[in-house]
Amino acid sequence: MHPASFQTKLYRGIVVMKWVHLGAGLGALSLACAPASYAMAQSPEAELGGRVDLPSGKPSTASARQLGVAVPRSTGLAYGRALRQLEPETRAATRGAAEAAVYRKAAPAVVLVVSDDGFGSGVLVSSDGKIVTNLHVVGKESEVGVIFKPAMEGAAVSDGDARKAKVIRRDEVSDLALLQVDEVPAGVTPLAIGNSTTLEVGADVHAIGHPTGRTWTYTRGIVSQIRRAYGWKAEDKIAHEATVIQTQTPINPGNSGGPLLDDNLNVVGINSFIGEGEGLNFAVSAEDVKTFLARTSDRVTVSQASAEKCEVKALEEEQVTDPKGTRYLMDADCDNEADSIVVIPDSKRHPSTLWFDDDGDGKLDTMFFDNKQDGTWDEALYDTDGNDKPDMIGYFRKGEDEPYKWEKIKEE
Repeated sequence: MHPASFQTKLYRGIVVMKWVHLGAGLGALSLACAPASYAMAQSPEAELGGRVDLPSGKPSTASARQLGVAVPRSTGLAYGRALRQLEPETRAATRGAAEAAVYRKAAPAVVLVVSDDGFGSGVLVSSDGKIVTNLHVVGKESEVGVIFKPAMEGAAVSDGDARKAKVIRRDEVSDLALLQVDEVPAGVTPLAIGNSTTLEVGADVHAIGHPTGRTWTYTRGIVSQIRRAYGWKAEDKIAHEATVIQTQTPINPGNSGGPLLDDNLNVVGINSFIGEGEGLNFAVSAEDVKTFLARTSDRVTVSQASAEKCEVKALEEEQVTDPKGTRYLMDADCDNEADSIVVIPDSKRHPSTLWFDDDGDGKLDTMFFDNKQDGTWDEALYDTDGNDKPDMIGYFRKGEDEPYKWEKIKEE
């Protein structure tokens, strides 16, 4: 039963609009022309924009498994926010002939990678659909979304440009990840991995990526230095090490995972991080990329290999009404702090719901519905713009832990 049958007074006048789907059925678009309404199981405290750390009745030690609650992959919020930030590329009128040729030939092989944590760049390196990016772009995801450049420059992204990609290899040391898509758009040619050992200080290099959501942006600079066995740490707190190319090529968040190119369109590095100070930009060298591609298994750091698996558990529980049932304050990331709320009605005529703080700001921004209380999710609502109202809906297939389709919703 659709959640709308439970409570029709909430969110009337919502119209579903076209939205690029980046999940398990990537590429699907939906357009509806009739108002829709969505239900929320009633809980005294749980609502979008509400606080997670609410006082409860008594301590609880129940696990999500014991409660019969499957923990979904909460990627919809990140997808919605990432795509909302994107700005369509604009046609450049004043590129030099050489630079224009680099961009024109290389840009189709540069993809936008959308993961649970946001978005970055990637580069197609084989005709069978292999894409190299940074590990910190994909995080711990097993699947991410990728968007290829529209065939016509300046055109809006469409469903035909989007693909689902599997993360098939990881290297935590050099911060690299390998993705696989099933199909490459017609006419898109992969870029070759070059030889960074012959790259000279002072040589021209080019970067294409999506800085702060400005899609398929081209920048040019020079090699400042090549630093071997260089160590760094990023937000993932992992100790990385690789031969890196230091450049003055302007890069920003969103460029991560994109190619650093020489004049012959060879990939000489993967743009990876920014140093402290102006003009300090670093790319993992092509030699490290080649070594990574030659591996047949993941490479993990000692600290990550020894990390314990987290089990989602309840911290507190209390009885609620309308509908009558139990509300659980949950800890999903094992830091002993509440980040989600599960409401399980006594009657199966009402759906079980999970309210989640996906971005960690202490406010509920995502909610999932298990309409039959059978341990599988059916729909999800997301507040991607922070106004405490749902603006995107996701639909699950039976037994899957991530929506196969997302739709943008807009109030009339």
